[in-house]
Amino acid sequence: LATQEISKTQMLNSEIAMKDAFRIKLQQIFENLQSPDLENPLPSVELASFGSLSSGFATAGSDMDLAIVTSSEHDLSQHFSPHENGLARVLEKQLLEHGIGARLLTRTRVPIIKICEQPTPELLDALRESREKWDNLPEDEKYSTSKPSADETNSKKGTTDTRALPSQPESPSEGAQSSVQDGVVSQEEPPADENTQQPHQEQSQDKQANRQRNDRSWRREKAAGPLDFPSDGVGIQCDINFFNPLGIHNTQMLRCYSKCDPRVRPMVLFIKSWAKRRKINSSYSGTLSSYGYVLMVLHYLINVARPPVLPNLQHEAEADGVPPTMIDGHEVCFFDREDIIETRASQGVVTQNKESLGSLLVGFFRYYAVNSGGFFWTRDVLSLRTQGGLLSKDQKGWTGAKTEHNESKEVRHRYLFAIEDPFETTHNVARTVTHNGIVAIRDEFRRAWRIILAVGRRDEPEGGLFDELTEAE
Repeated sequence: LATQEISKTQMLNSEIAMKDAFRIKLQQIFENLQSPDLENPLPSVELASFGSLSSGFATAGSDMDLAIVTSSEHDLSQHFSPHENGLARVLEKQLLEHGIGARLLTRTRVPIIKICEQPTPELLDALRESREKWDNLPEDEKYSTSKPSADETNSKKGTTDTRALPSQPESPSEGAQSSVQDGVVSQEEPPADENTQQPHQEQSQDKQANRQRNDRSWRREKAAGPLDFPSDGVGIQCDINFFNPLGIHNTQMLRCYSKCDPRVRPMVLFIKSWAKRRKINSSYSGTLSSYGYVLMVLHYLINVARPPVLPNLQHEAEADGVPPTMIDGHEVCFFDREDIIETRASQGVVTQNKESLGSLLVGFFRYYAVNSGGFFWTRDVLSLRTQGGLLSKDQKGWTGAKTEHNESKEVRHRYLFAIEDPFETTHNVARTVTHNGIVAIRDEFRRAWRIILAVGRRDEPEGGLFDELTEAE
């Protein structure tokens, strides 16, 4: 199954070349931007590719992630802000004038412009109209935190989240784009074997989860609004991140991990494709980002598989006495000699683990599906930098949702599912996962494990592992 799916999932070199050509086109638009404020010219910047396209974990048709890179030593925060004369607003307007779909999201951790290469006439008109409405807003409403901006309102309808209790809805603060219904996910518990015993806290969450499975209003993939980009038919899509210096270093570390062993990349592609088919891979709709699933795979290969498939590159750098580099106030340190990593991998000295890809995938699904000897969802924090790979939520102080007010936005931090960023250790990569989202994710791991256990038995199968989830209307 892995061989079949990965051949269909991996991004071809021809697609990578097309995406890079579009990046160059966007770069040229950048170079011709003119600041509305002549006394404060816009900085000279470059668009650097990061994320899955650069790490080697990109799937066919996936979006391209770009980051603003500058060599300036001056404080450019005013230019990266969503202010009217800031780079983000100026670029959004210029792209729309060039006939490129562009939509600025300001309620994300950093400003992001979502871009599509060839928007339909209807979508382009809607985006231009939304921008014009924002331009015409009174100054005190343009940057208000009390309500969504003009270009975010429609796309957030129908999205739900939970603050302290399941009955308190809230729109995700990540922006808007795609979501899905929990009611169609299997409500059965895991098979009655040695793995079904649960601590009291897990039983409590499961009771709550069963109640939430009846919430038919939530969808893992919400209906697209007038400003949402369709999944296909609009050319290349990408996100431009304004001020995300750690993203490039995260990408480099993931690329190093992908070169450590030939099983890493196909395993990540398999899990990303599975999560997409089962509609549990959207931070915008309350489930988990693709980056989160990559960290889940790396945690398993470093800390759970025996012998380990991967070394811990952060620990290796520390052992070698490599001094950390400070990036945006965070320590970045990992073994980044790709040439040495590739040489070691070719010589077969990175790991003594000889398991097949299929065997590793079985272990991965078991680890996140069972309640005895597996990942403890209500207690554990995945932490790549930590010896053993786990911390507790109590240790991190991640025991209740928090709201952070920063400049003109508020950011909601949730800890229902906890994955520590390898460098920005105060950041929970899974902070967007809502109650409905974590129920969906756990249900899918359990469903996958039941399907795997049924192989070779007479048990009635409940579909294929890669069956695409279809939600009831």
